[in-house]
Amino acid sequence: MEGSESVLLITRDCLDLGLRADAIVFRDVTVGDSPPALRARMRSAALDLRRRFVDVAALRGSTELRAFADSYRSAGVNPKRQQPGCERLAEFAWKRGELPAINSLVDAYNMVSVRWLLSLGAHDLRAVSLPIRLTIVPGEMRFTPLGTSASGSIRPGEFAYVDDGGRVVCRLDVIQAEFSKVTAATTGVVVIVEGTSSHDGAAFSAARTELVELIGEFCGGSAA
Repeated sequence: MEGSESVLLITRDCLDLGLRADAIVFRDVTVGDSPPALRARMRSAALDLRRRFVDVAALRGSTELRAFADSYRSAGVNPKRQQPGCERLAEFAWKRGELPAINSLVDAYNMVSVRWLLSLGAHDLRAVSLPIRLTIVPGEMRFTPLGTSASGSIRPGEFAYVDDGGRVVCRLDVIQAEFSKVTAATTGVVVIVEGTSSHDGAAFSAARTELVELIGEFCGGSAA
């Protein structure tokens, strides 16, 4: 799946790494604290993960998570030092039996991530310039990670999501940018759903359907 053409583009180099991605735009959403009903479904998703995998080693050995790690290695990144985002979240869910509470929109897509072992992230539509491109970083690029004000650099050869203004919105699939974060003031987002060529194509379709339903139920708005 190569993404929604006007929203997300994927370079050939990233396809060769085995990466696949799609993007969904949501407008007129309301972002707030997750209600009890969403929190209960998040806990259920975490417990389902425990039932699927006997331990963390089995989880890491799944086809989906091994494929993410292989993509990192192909990009010259050690997945033991820089853990892929989906693996990190899934391990948290397995160990804690729950998911972290961020806000209704982030909590909804994190739940979809652990159910389908896909990597999801969202960016404020007002902050980014479309299309976003999943690409290999050709040279050193500056980047301010989420939750910080200090700018750092991204090593050439890594993959990143870069908006049409040349700004990195996510390093690899794990460290999102501060400038495009989702907040209570966010009314529109682009959600990126990333997997690999080893993911079942049906997983992308099911994840997309579930994401649209969850965000519609708990954040309102509409998907494009």
